[in-house]
Amino acid sequence: MHKVKADQAADDLGEAVQQIKGVGPYTAAVIASHASRDPAAFGIDVWNRKILARRLLDAHDAAPEAVTRRLNQLFPGRAGTAGLYFVEHEYLNVPVAPLLDPDGIDAWNEALERPAP
Repeated sequence: MHKVKADQAADDLGEAVQQIKGVGPYTAAVIASHASRDPAAFGIDVWNRKILARRLLDAHDAAPEAVTRRLNQLFPGRAGTAGLYFVEHEYLNVPVAPLLDPDGIDAWNEALERPAP
């Protein structure tokens, strides 16, 4: 029995999952990232690509290959985790669907700090 490196196992998983009808590279990368906890795997969709292009390439948009190449240059072996952090940071600052009206955040915070008896 031969040993398979984690990187190879994730690549194999990504390739195997793409054999399922309707599953492409993005979905396969998300599955590899989440199912195998591969820190190098990251699904690049149009929104993630634009966020990462702005943050890593100082561009409005870039080809997925350019974004992936830059992530791997900056964070070898951990590009997936780094990409996830960049995207999460963006959505923390500017959420797609805010849970609260920005005008109500202070009242919400105060209610948390001083719960009713």
